[in-house]
Amino acid sequence: MPKAHRIPRLFSTVLASATLLLAGCAPSAAPPAPSAPAPSAPAAPTAAPAPRPSPTHAAATPAPRPPSALPTAIVATPVGAAKRGGVLLIGTIEDPPTYDVHQETSTNSLLALRNNYEGLIKYHYLRQNEIVGELAEKWAVSQDGLTYTFQLRKGVTWHDGKPFTAEDAAFSLMRAAYPDQHKIVSPRVAALLTAVEKVDVVDPSTINIKLKFTSASFLQGLATDWPLIMPKHTIQAKGDMKRDVNGTGPFTLARHDRGVSVELKRYAGYWDKDLPYMDGITFYVIPDDSTRFAAFRTGRIRMTYIGQRAMTPDQAETIKKEMAGRATVKEHAAFTRLVFMMNTAKKPWSDVRVRRAVHLALDRQNLIKLNDNLGVMGAALHPFGAWGLTPDELSKMPGYRQPKTQDIADAKKLMADAGYANGFKTTMLNRTGRAGRLAPAVKEQLAAVGIDVQIDNQEQSAIQVKMNAKNIDTVWWGYAEPIDDPDPPFAAIYATNGPRNSGSFSDAELDAMFQEQQRTLDVTKRKQIARKMQERVLELAAYPVGFWDVYQRGFWNEVKDFIPGPGPYVNLKLDRVWLDK
Repeated sequence: MPKAHRIPRLFSTVLASATLLLAGCAPSAAPPAPSAPAPSAPAAPTAAPAPRPSPTHAAATPAPRPPSALPTAIVATPVGAAKRGGVLLIGTIEDPPTYDVHQETSTNSLLALRNNYEGLIKYHYLRQNEIVGELAEKWAVSQDGLTYTFQLRKGVTWHDGKPFTAEDAAFSLMRAAYPDQHKIVSPRVAALLTAVEKVDVVDPSTINIKLKFTSASFLQGLATDWPLIMPKHTIQAKGDMKRDVNGTGPFTLARHDRGVSVELKRYAGYWDKDLPYMDGITFYVIPDDSTRFAAFRTGRIRMTYIGQRAMTPDQAETIKKEMAGRATVKEHAAFTRLVFMMNTAKKPWSDVRVRRAVHLALDRQNLIKLNDNLGVMGAALHPFGAWGLTPDELSKMPGYRQPKTQDIADAKKLMADAGYANGFKTTMLNRTGRAGRLAPAVKEQLAAVGIDVQIDNQEQSAIQVKMNAKNIDTVWWGYAEPIDDPDPPFAAIYATNGPRNSGSFSDAELDAMFQEQQRTLDVTKRKQIARKMQERVLELAAYPVGFWDVYQRGFWNEVKDFIPGPGPYVNLKLDRVWLDK
């Protein structure tokens, strides 16, 4: 059985039986390290009626546990038993483009900044089916499911020494949820906060989040690593956070030499006096995958990058054989799929027949094979999650079936019917790395139906700028989701004017279905609507999916209590990791 299919099937068993548990309380030259901005006068709190507490926090969030490779027997090292000190060395592929996490899409930003900033709530780092407090100590939900009251942690300070208050939380969430009003972009976070109508300050340590509609996924999205709270006073003084880091998290930014490293150091004023265990974290910027792997083997870095470019299967096998007893490789499912995105606002991609031809021409099984058999055939939602069409279902559908003979014939007819019997040329943006190396295969597959793809290789950050501006023809891109739920991908990518809908796709029927499922709390009904949404995406060939990826990550055995999250945007905070050396 192929490796790519063995692991996700394990996760599907977990997903089928688990429900989400919610806990209300739980314990050029780079810019310089942030300086304390001038204080700003706080706005007067806006009074809001406190909702009646809901008997359980799970009432409005009946979604299943995200897939995870965690066995249930894992326990944390007891406080006092972990060694303190040391600096963890991690390899990364690029510098953070900016420090303003609300405006970023890059994992390179979040990888470091998640250790500087914190959210209201988070997933427990061991029991990853459980949501616990972070800057919020506890919360309650009104009986109508529309108002969430968060009691915030007291005694928390920003890295510049100023107190964290409800004003910061309310301002930060509204900035991310309504980026246009704040003259920013919010490609990642806004899609997680689409249900938010307003955030009211009740008192210095209490906020009410009022929703537009009951949302089954609101808390799950809020608990991921993207919706981080940023300081109101710094943003008001500086305009944004692109060149400043001022968080409440366990580490501060000590130094950033662009193209070399990002250095974090322990924040002595952190609110949890037992954490962090380490003195610091250094991210070494090593763009070349082979050079970065060599640095791991020699010990210059002690943890690999995350995601598609962490390591190849061959490199993972090298670690297992040559570094047995010294290093560990963990393989885990990823909410990430490789997508052929096209600009549907202009010809030829505005013609559904041309998009359908691409969907039919892509040979998913071949792409997975070329990806070292790491990958799972899927559509718009994760195939081994709670919502997605399964590989068995898809294998019988046009575009996924084998052999490809009929698909290619049908695609050529669609091209001719659309007026492109002789084909056309298109430019495809492509980034380096494991996913990017598949671009020649995509080019060859589309050539079979007359589409001449010109590959334009660029750095990830440069492509993201073009995608944010919707300045693309086509792009071969990996889209990662924070949770296994229909809301984030459809809000961000498929909904009209979605913050990551870089190809301007729009369909009123799909928008209506998406909004209906957003407001549906019954899981069975949501699944029925989600299925129709996926079928509609396939019908319109909205950004054909190549496959869903599987991740591997390596670390030296001296790195203790490191547990990879179920996806790339959960559990990036390293406050509990310690070094046994």
